[in-house]
Amino acid sequence: MIDIIKTKFKLLIRQPASFIIITVIICAFAYVLGQGSQSKLQIAVFSELNEQQTSTYMNELHNIPETAFTLYKSDEAITLVEDGEYEVAVHLMEDGFELVISPDFKDAPLINHELTTIYSKLKQKEAIISATPINEQENVGHIIEEAAAHPSFHINYSSFSNDGAFIWDSRLHSLFGFSLFMVIYTVANGVYPIILERKNHIWNRLTVSAIGKTEIYIANILYSFLIGYLQVVLVLSIFHFVVGVDFYGGFYKSVLLMIPYLLCIVSLIIFIASIANTPGKFNAIISVIAVPFAMLGGAYWPLEVVTSEVILALSYISPITYGLELLNGVTIYNSPIDDLLLPFGVLLFMSVVLMGVGINVMERRQQ
Repeated sequence: MIDIIKTKFKLLIRQPASFIIITVIICAFAYVLGQGSQSKLQIAVFSELNEQQTSTYMNELHNIPETAFTLYKSDEAITLVEDGEYEVAVHLMEDGFELVISPDFKDAPLINHELTTIYSKLKQKEAIISATPINEQENVGHIIEEAAAHPSFHINYSSFSNDGAFIWDSRLHSLFGFSLFMVIYTVANGVYPIILERKNHIWNRLTVSAIGKTEIYIANILYSFLIGYLQVVLVLSIFHFVVGVDFYGGFYKSVLLMIPYLLCIVSLIIFIASIANTPGKFNAIISVIAVPFAMLGGAYWPLEVVTSEVILALSYISPITYGLELLNGVTIYNSPIDDLLLPFGVLLFMSVVLMGVGINVMERRQQ
């Protein structure tokens, strides 16, 4: 069994094009539809402070989420607002700041609050340093920075919503949706050699060899599962550690809860392989099933915005529906494990049924 798995991984290493292409497609679509939709508010900045002070304030401004501050000369910044290219510009001054806004800009109070907080913090720091003797000012500055980096106590912020409230995070939804959708093709590529082996009668030779039939099935199923799991873990890791997508503390739980979904997909593909006589039929069935499952399961758009009762009823046949429930549950909803037993159980039930029927049909056709 181990030798079969090793052989299949060696073949994957020799011809990794399909695996790489699908991985790139997942990353590209998830980023464009998720990250791309979260456009940052562009804000022009012009300053009358010296270079060091301006740099200090710009570093603080860059920490404000969902905004992008760019430094311009005063006339350029004002022109950008007048021409409608930017909705707001910030004038940094020694004793305060000014906002230059367009008539339709509604978020001026929020920007004003953030800037007031930054000015208060930096002015307080400057006042403390100025109040100390000159020969101790440098040490005081280091002490303040150390205290900010390692505060005596931490404040945690949390929010609450009504039970059953719909929470939308386009970045996570796009990432989860396309990962669950496209990994179907990766698993199908892992099962595809079974179709070829059956067509070329290689499967018959394997089943009568010294290798047990059970080991052959387990090796193929385990390989298909591993390449799919490797792909989704790679994609989720890229978006978590590189792109910086917020998993709300549920990254590792998301990785673990991909397992029941992938078991269900492997079972589904094994079932399709059992009823498909030729590689052409196998590829056609995969294409016909994968896209509707993605649409019905909410991979493209959340099911919460769907009003059709028929579509919502059909969504229960898609494994993607339950996969998204698990992933959203451990991330944006922070649900306890007890609340996720239903989708978890459904995926396992579908896995057992599809795998059992698929292997049974495959054996009968071989006989």
